[in-house]
Amino acid sequence: MSEKNNNEAERLNTIIGQGTVIKGECTVKGTVRVDGMIDGSLSASGVAIIGKTGEIKGDLVVQNSIVGGRVDGSVIAEGKIELQSGAKVEGDIKAKKLVVEEGVFFQGYCDMKEVAKGKGIEPALAKPQAPTVVKDLTPKREKLEKVTDKDDEQITFQGEPI
Repeated sequence: MSEKNNNEAERLNTIIGQGTVIKGECTVKGTVRVDGMIDGSLSASGVAIIGKTGEIKGDLVVQNSIVGGRVDGSVIAEGKIELQSGAKVEGDIKAKKLVVEEGVFFQGYCDMKEVAKGKGIEPALAKPQAPTVVKDLTPKREKLEKVTDKDDEQITFQGEPI
């Protein structure tokens, strides 16, 4: 990546302030900070910073992300995702690196495999899986037999003394 493009991705281009609500898909070239709410997905070519009051109700697809607020959807980053104390993520996470501070709520699956360029993200359920066969290994109940010995009685189960 050229130095000019790299600087554009690092520069804070967009701020969605506290009390602001955006409905629909948002695409940002560069870095974005969200302290309000986005009711839809957000994609950014740089870093997405979700502040303590920030909320995303949809997927977050970015280069890197710092989450201090709430995300109800998948968080997909080409690089690193940092979940700060007090963050709440209810959805899957896919990133090369993941930092989780104490006090984070995360409900979902985490995938830290490297994504091949141009392949995109494939849902885990899309891959066909062989059916699982469970064999019943519990012994069949049989009648307990009484075997009389010369001196005393002995109880057996399947021919073995108990």
